[in-house]
Formats: sequence, structure tokens, C-alpha cells
Amino acid sequence: MKKITALAIVLPLAPLSVYTYRLLQERRNTVPRNYDVFLSFKGPDTRTCFTDFLYNSLVAAGFHVFRDDDSIPVGEQIGPEKLRAIKSCRIAIPIISEQYAQSKRCLRELNEIMDCHRKHGKSVFPVFYKVDVGDVCRQRVTFEKALRKPEIQISAEEMEKWWNALTSVAMIKGWISQTIANGHEAELVKMVVAKVSSDLKMKWIERLPMFIKSVHLHFLEKKRRESKCQVFLAFRGPDTRHSLAAYLYISLVAVGIRVFNDDDPSLIGKDVDHEICNAIDHCKISIPILSEDYASSSWCLDELAQMVECMRTKRQKILPIFYKVRTSHVRDLSGVFGEKICKHENLVNESTYERWKQALKEVGSFKGWVSERIANGHEGVLVKEVVKEVSRFLKNPQTHDPPSPSTEY
Repeated sequence: MKKITALAIVLPLAPLSVYTYRLLQERRNTVPRNYDVFLSFKGPDTRTCFTDFLYNSLVAAGFHVFRDDDSIPVGEQIGPEKLRAIKSCRIAIPIISEQYAQSKRCLRELNEIMDCHRKHGKSVFPVFYKVDVGDVCRQRVTFEKALRKPEIQISAEEMEKWWNALTSVAMIKGWISQTIANGHEAELVKMVVAKVSSDLKMKWIERLPMFIKSVHLHFLEKKRRESKCQVFLAFRGPDTRHSLAAYLYISLVAVGIRVFNDDDPSLIGKDVDHEICNAIDHCKISIPILSEDYASSSWCLDELAQMVECMRTKRQKILPIFYKVRTSHVRDLSGVFGEKICKHENLVNESTYERWKQALKEVGSFKGWVSERIANGHEGVLVKEVVKEVSRFLKNPQTHDPPSPSTEY
């Protein structure tokens, strides 16, 4: 009899998130609610198109959404109501469009959102609407020029706060509209609604009795440990993201190898730099794809330096691919690599610059694959060799012997 009772307790735990969420949804409908979602957007850019579609889809899914054109009672000050909405909401979605940073209202909202994110861990899921994430960080000159017009009265302190908020949100993993289903906004809206639903279910689970919550979190933690990446692929996006890096990623995953993917939907709302550092720190193998423009990216160089440190302290493996570059240029910092690395010298402090240089030199001397020397440059053969070597190492790390470049040049 006792066994049956115990079984009755355990069985409902599997669909816990579904049943519990429905129950709590019913309960929360009977009491005053705070906002589930706060939408921050530049009206002329998206109000009647993307934002309207997203708002109505979230409402249709049962969420309480703040949108400034229909959530503010007539005659009430906009500022205080918005601040309360931002502080009370569970998720903030800033829609960073082309004119977003030229709006004082948007920037004040974003500053408050990022302040709540930093101090209280508020979930922030940014949508980069028809803008490049890198441009958000690089447009300081345009940003300051737009806000220094005589008719706009802004203190230097407030401008600095706004700029910091803008650069901080660009470091959070979000959605880039033009890369989702070739720019089809309906698919993007579905993704956002699904992520909001998933996140809010987890927030309700946190309010459950301790015993039930601890069991559920135990299974989540077990799943998280099992999903840790085994391989980290480092590459310069414009060079290989849609060619060698993509093919190698697919081929590794196809044989059951867990590879870090910076496009993983589970990363939405998380600090990209932190997630990348954590992935490098815990992986067993790092594969830097050293292409012609690799050294022009400070992000790539920082990743490479961390790989070298993990190799020294944790005995992790680095298996480089020299993609259409000379190994001697990487090792000696000559040719194109010498030119690219020199451009960073006056942009970072001396210790960082030396750290990057030493990482390049060291990895340039490693055994790896020279793409143009594998089957006369046939990348499909190269990928097969890499997958075979990675699989061999993961099965038996003690007998690993890194591959040699076909020809040193």
C-alpha cells in the first residue's frame, strides 16, 4: 500500500510544468496582476507592424502585456506608470529598431530595464529589428550626434547611462529579425511567444512548495549537466559561419557529439560573453578555425586566449584548422595575421594585446589541419577527418595523438 502511495506522488512530477502552470494560471486570474511582459519600442518603426503582431499574439496566449498606446489610463502621467510597469513586469522585450536610440523615451525605458536586469535579475529578451547587433555597439558617434541637438536637453551623465544601457542590451542574446526564417516576422513572433511561455512557466515553478520544486529542479539540473558541450567551435562569423563551420557543426552533432551553438534558443536572454566563456571552460576540445580575418576580431582573439589558458590549467585539447591561411603567418604573426593583430595594439591595454599575440603564436605552432592540403581543398573530406579525430579522442582521451598538417607552408 505504501508503494502505491509513493507512486501516486511521483507520477505527476513528469508533467509538472503543464498541470502546475494551468492551476496557477487559474489562481492568478482571480487576483490583481502585475504585467507579464513589457514591450519597449520606437512607435513609428514598429507600432503598426511587428510590435502590433507580437502584442496581439502574446495577449492571445493569455499574457498581461504592457504597451503604451492602450495600457495607460487617460490623464495619467506616462513616466511613473511606465516605471511601475517595468519594475513589476516579469519579462521585458526591448525592440531595438533603426530609430530606437534616437528616442529619449525609448532610452529612458531601456535604462530602467537594464537597471532592473542588473540589480534584480529581470529577464530581458531583446529583438534586434532590422538592425545589426554589432552596429548597436558601434554607433556611439551617431548616437551622441543625434542627442546633442540644441532642442534636446540632456546631461552628460544621463547620456552616459543611456549609452551603457544600449551597449549592455547588445551583449544579451536575442533575436535578429532578418536572420529568422529569412526575415519572415510571423516565425519570429512564434519564437518570442514560445520563449515567453517557457520562461513564465519556470517562474511559476519557483513558487511551488519546496519538496516539489526541489525534485523538479533536480531533473532540470541533471538534464543541464548531460547537455554540456564537449566541443567548442571558434570561428570568424563572416568567413565560415555559413560554410565550413556550419558543415562541421552539423557533422559533429550527427554522430552524437555535443557542440556549443551560439544560436541555441536556450541562450535567449543570457549574457553571450558569459555563456561563451563558460562553454570554453567546460568543453573537452576547442576547434579554432583560423581564417584570414580571424585576428581582426577581438572576440575571436579573447576566445583563443581562454582556450590556451584552459589547455594549460585543465589539460583541454586544442585542434586548430588553418582555413586558407599559411600556418607560418599564424605562428610568426606575419603576413595577413601580422597586419590584423597590429590593428588592436592601440585599442586595448598592453597585457591584453600580449595575451592575444602569445595565444596566436602558440596555436599557430600546434598540429592541426591545413584546409588547402586536405584532398586538394575538398572541405567535405576535411570535415570527415575532424569528426573522426574528435570522436576518437572523446572515446579514449588517453591515446589521443593530434593530427599533423599535411604540409607546412
